Amino acid sequence: MPRRKVYTFDGVLDALGGLKAVAALIGVTSGAVIKWRTRDGGRFPARTLERIQAELARKGATAPRHLWDFDPPREYHDDEPKRAAKRA
Repeated sequence: MPRRKVYTFDGVLDALGGLKAVAALIGVTSGAVIKWRTRDGGRFPARTLERIQAELARKGATAPRHLWDFDPPREYHDDEPKRAAKRA
């Protein structure tokens, strides 16, 4: 049977039973999930990919990888010009 495709952050939350269910699945607070939705642009941390994808598959759904943040933390980006200047 084909899997139902979920294309948005909120779609993933809905497919998995809501914000509290996702927080419990990952082992974080509901506030952390809200932060991912608002401050992180509606992207899950990369470390959650396998667990969320596995639970989606169990429920007959799938979501694209662009819903996960694979970029280095912002602090890394902020520090890069300083490190580059030291090397020069």
